[in-house]
Amino acid sequence: AVLGLGFLKNQFVAANVNGKQVSRIELARELEKKEGKRILDNLITETLILQEAEKKNVTASATEVDREIKTLEKNLSDQGQNLDDLLIAQNFSRTELKKQMRMQLLVKKLVGEVKVTDKEVNDYIEKNKDSIPQDSKEEELRARAKDQLTQQKTNDKIQSLLGELQKKAKIEYLLRF
Repeated sequence: AVLGLGFLKNQFVAANVNGKQVSRIELARELEKKEGKRILDNLITETLILQEAEKKNVTASATEVDREIKTLEKNLSDQGQNLDDLLIAQNFSRTELKKQMRMQLLVKKLVGEVKVTDKEVNDYIEKNKDSIPQDSKEEELRARAKDQLTQQKTNDKIQSLLGELQKKAKIEYLLRF
């Protein structure tokens, strides 16, 4: 029995400070007060995305997720960084990364592709010409502008989708923060 209590101690006690115990319940209450609303909102958003993806038969396979992670690893490696080191620094696991990548893939598929026209690229370059380095190559400049506009349009579509999903959903908050 004593051994059993020793093993279960960390289930009830988060830390010992000069002999005084800080309970997991105290920790949970403080975390809930400080981050509860944000975390709950994130969980609700994830749930809405998963429900919408299921409703529309949109999936993200393990192969697709692994491909995205390999791309991320290559991009980081090209910049002289290592994904595992970055994950450790961010206190993030590969499992959490896979979950996040899956969510991103589902969202991308739900919002669909965005189109950026040559006129939009030209307008963007014209509007931002003061902040563009003079020695920029036209081809690289146009590619960066197109990437920036694509990202901006994609983010707008994502925000629109999430807003619609939240409006249509029946969300009942049982906890108040």
